Amino acid sequence: MNKNFAYALGFGLAFGSPAMSETYLNPEQAWWNTFFQAVDGTTPDYEAIARKDPAYLSAGEFDRATVLQEVIVRLQAEHANIDVEAAEVTISIRAKLGDYSVEHNGFPVSLFSQNSHMKYGFNQLFFRNWSDFNVFPATIEEGKELRERVGQRALVAEVTMTNFQKSATRPNAYDGFVSRVAYFAQDGLPIAEYSATEDAPLADDVQADMVNGARSALLEASGIPALGTPWMEAKGLLTEAYPYVASDDFAYTDSGKMIAYRYDAGQLVTDEVHIAERPFRVFLQQVDGPWRTTRGFSGSSVMAGMNSAYSVDIKGTGPGLACYTPEIKDRCAVLEFSPADSGHVLTRAYGVIEMERLDTPQEAIDTLIGADSAAAFDGFTTKLGYDPEEVKQGVAVKYGGNGGVEAYAVGAGATKDETPFYDPLENTRGVNAINREIAIFAVDGSATRVPVIFVLQ
Repeated sequence: MNKNFAYALGFGLAFGSPAMSETYLNPEQAWWNTFFQAVDGTTPDYEAIARKDPAYLSAGEFDRATVLQEVIVRLQAEHANIDVEAAEVTISIRAKLGDYSVEHNGFPVSLFSQNSHMKYGFNQLFFRNWSDFNVFPATIEEGKELRERVGQRALVAEVTMTNFQKSATRPNAYDGFVSRVAYFAQDGLPIAEYSATEDAPLADDVQADMVNGARSALLEASGIPALGTPWMEAKGLLTEAYPYVASDDFAYTDSGKMIAYRYDAGQLVTDEVHIAERPFRVFLQQVDGPWRTTRGFSGSSVMAGMNSAYSVDIKGTGPGLACYTPEIKDRCAVLEFSPADSGHVLTRAYGVIEMERLDTPQEAIDTLIGADSAAAFDGFTTKLGYDPEEVKQGVAVKYGGNGGVEAYAVGAGATKDETPFYDPLENTRGVNAINREIAIFAVDGSATRVPVIFVLQ
């Protein structure tokens, strides 16, 4: 985004916005309901909306039916006139400036944070580029002048938004691009104006190349083959990258029931034929341990139990997202092979890649897939339902925290109709699952490492 601003502590500075074909100033609740449905591309329930309209509610008992039809006709006309792509909406909101930050060269603005939003009925409206405006820039001298001018009183912010979209990460939510923010003192005199210009969307072929680049980086870092690889080819590649490989299904041999495929410490133990019409999963680890029992596997929501009496939790491929090796930064994964005409092929995968500690989780993702490829991903900060004490120590703990851990999540590629192979957000409220070709979660909370969870499907 490109940003510009005008700053004034004097009097007489006037701000204006460019003329647009569809300009709205502080719309009412009913308008927002209609507008969000226009963003969705759905037809509103005009009668239900009309029955809540002030004109209908104030109508007399003998006129009510006529007024209802009049309101419906008006609402239909208003909906027909809404051009979502051209819409420019300005809303007035109170904005509080926090204490001056030398580090950020300005005042933090309470209005603009990742989770700040406006609520309209059951719907929420978020500021997509909130980070462009979360600091009111000012030198120390300008900051002193501003404090002398407004004190600790809140400012009035006129926030102009364009390019509204349905949120890809939150239910019943939408986001708009903030193109302009004008600040005014309580006496109505202008203080400053800031603007931002949205970058042009990536061309489809450019975005596809970026996603492919990120996928290649993940495959190389995780040591797994590409989706679509046949099992007969994949097992040779996996044993080159992992000393422990085991499937979750069984074969019935002359020696009895046993895990169909098992590779331990560089030695092939069993390699039996898998049931042709059933998918199976393969677990990849660096060490032997409680991720496997001699009777099979079971675990969390990502895998049905084979035998509840021999249950082990493989969610996140091990406690604390540490791949059962808390002292070593390494990798582990779970792969799913599905039936195909040519035999089983790799269709889905998830795993953990442990990286060196960086300043932020987002940096870990950028480093892993490359800063160029990262531009193709939609990302947000969130909390994941892992035990913070386990993430800190890398091992299971008897008594840990229950507040979850901070993380940065991104997704890219086509949206999938099926349930995600693995969803770290399953216990995070108010956030949709990232059901894309690629989902990545960089988890904070450890002093020496950043566990990065990846999901490919």
